[in-house]
Amino acid sequence: MGLDCYVQWTSPIRRLTDLQVHSALKRYLRRRRANELVQAGSSIPSEITSMDLGCDISNLEQPSAIDTIDYKSGLGMIFAGRPIQSSSSTYWMFQKIQQMIKEADDEVMFECIVLGCVNRDRFQYAIYVYELGLEHRYLSETGKLEEGKKLWLRISFVNPRNELLTFVLASKSGGINTSKQLSAPAA
Repeated sequence: MGLDCYVQWTSPIRRLTDLQVHSALKRYLRRRRANELVQAGSSIPSEITSMDLGCDISNLEQPSAIDTIDYKSGLGMIFAGRPIQSSSSTYWMFQKIQQMIKEADDEVMFECIVLGCVNRDRFQYAIYVYELGLEHRYLSETGKLEEGKKLWLRISFVNPRNELLTFVLASKSGGINTSKQLSAPAA
């Protein structure tokens, strides 16, 4: 993006890091207002707590000790939250896939592209599943695959709780991309 820094957030019900960004913004705005009050010689309202500001409120009462915000404070919590967020996203995606399989009359297929080889001895490849926006591993049943090859794969196994998802070649197309569309080929 060409920026020195930026922030991204969505609804706080979506990701743990979004909650952290919302919290940091609220604390920043509250702390800025508290600093303005102290500089003007006013007192901070008694309803405001140290938890609201993210710092020791007694330090703000002295005009010479106007608090600055340490944006690096709490980074450990952000880094600790990312695996939880990732696991949660994976769980709900796999739940959706499981629901699709239960509701489908036929096999559930996805068009994928081979990104590269992960393990040549096992014919394990990194694939990208367009419809899901998912990068995943795939063990080729047909041997060597070329980067950029498009395949139709179906879900052979999904277990959201254990974060397990297995693909095999789709039977209708033999796994060959017979269409330029992102929809599954006709039977």
